[in-house]
Amino acid sequence: MKYIYGLNKSGLSLINHLSKTSESFIAWDDNEKKRQKISLTFKDIVFKHPEDLNLSKVKEAFITPGISLNDKKILRLRDKKINLYRDLEFYSKLLSNQEVIAITGTNGKSTTTKLIGDVIKSNKLNCFVGGNIGRPLVDFKNINDDSNYHVIELSSFQLESAPSFCSHISILLNISHDHLDRYNTIDNYISAKEKILNNNKENYNIISTDDDYCRDIFCSSNHLNNIPISTSKPIKKGVFFIDDKIYDQYFFDKKITTINKISQSLTGKFNSQNILAAYTVSQILGLDVNIFLEIIGSFIGLPHRLERIINNNNLEVINNSKATNLDSTIKSISNYKNIYLIIGGQAKEKNFSSLINFKKNIIKCYIIGESSDFIYKQLNSSIDSKKSLNLADALKEIFIEVRSSKIKSTILFSPGCSSFDQFKNFEDRGNKF
Repeated sequence: MKYIYGLNKSGLSLINHLSKTSESFIAWDDNEKKRQKISLTFKDIVFKHPEDLNLSKVKEAFITPGISLNDKKILRLRDKKINLYRDLEFYSKLLSNQEVIAITGTNGKSTTTKLIGDVIKSNKLNCFVGGNIGRPLVDFKNINDDSNYHVIELSSFQLESAPSFCSHISILLNISHDHLDRYNTIDNYISAKEKILNNNKENYNIISTDDDYCRDIFCSSNHLNNIPISTSKPIKKGVFFIDDKIYDQYFFDKKITTINKISQSLTGKFNSQNILAAYTVSQILGLDVNIFLEIIGSFIGLPHRLERIINNNNLEVINNSKATNLDSTIKSISNYKNIYLIIGGQAKEKNFSSLINFKKNIIKCYIIGESSDFIYKQLNSSIDSKKSLNLADALKEIFIEVRSSKIKSTILFSPGCSSFDQFKNFEDRGNKF
């Protein structure tokens, strides 16, 4: 019997699939209202708290990515040596002959996932896009999607426990400090990310070498089909991006592809990494490079990822609510000048002083949320900073200043923190902005 713990989108997808089979399962979510709502749709569903389970009947448990595998709530299951998996393991066992392109990284993975999906679909190929973005993984079965290609975004939490997972192409974009509220050390976080990589000689790993952590992973791996990509320097046997040109020295002796038009949704050096990943996938799959270039020029990005809300002669407003870690915020700041910056929320890290290196870009910093006190203390001596009660107050204060400004200003909402202190999630936070 399977046990499903946590009935968010991925958990609901599992019970939706299992309810159509003869396989028995038990489920649980700590939210009583959610259980009541689900029981209206799945009238025969059985709910049991982990403490009330007859563990002799439970063969394996699928734990929502939002719950740590070390959580005390599932201590009984761990003590009885019951296999604890994520939905990625369930998904992996449902696959047949699909070619899976899997993407992970601290930042940029959602944009890369959508970009690759758009390129494949524009080549008139069927493609399922899901995972940590959009549809849950198992939904491809629930909606009877028979696409040959799957493009899936994977979080470190999903990768933690999925021993059956194997993709045709794995992409590791970048690693920086994140989720250290869940992982004891950066090494544990890196170990989870590394699990995306293939060891099968028929498959491919695309690894960015722009940061130290990913570079070390690439250098320590001897997999035959490791393909390095870089936005910072040439690579002899790899693919790199310099001055709006892609230099391909992996699939060709030396091929240069000039990108004449780049969508506003793909501007910035960090988006060059996403472009390189999509180009490399296109080469592996033998897709039309001209269609790839068309998509780069017309790509419409996802909401809350450097989403331009206003742009006129006086003001540019950017919604980057998806920036839930400091590295993502720093990368966004480097794109703009004369910034009124809104940051804050539930901090995942303890040191925000690296923002000081970008003080020439920032007019003033408005700090909101649970961690505002300690962020303010780190920044105020070097950057003009103000603590605001909430997002609405910060915006009111900024617009008072912007109205009297004689230069074009940028309001950049790039919190660098998680959202759960004042919002349901980063999407809710972005919509409120």
